[in-house]
Amino acid sequence: MSKKEITLAEFADELKERLEKGETVDCCKEELINLAAIVKEKIGNEKITVDWKD
Repeated sequence: MSKKEITLAEFADELKERLEKGETVDCCKEELINLAAIVKEKIGNEKITVDWKD
């Protein structure tokens, strides 16, 4: 495994593909935490509809 910079759009595409295939996203925990911070800072007031599971 090697580190590389990709755009958020590329990362989103990779995540979407993994989830649609039923693969885990455990490999991307650090990246997801970084993404959450970017989302909060840059587009934190945008709305999304969720089916939240407690």
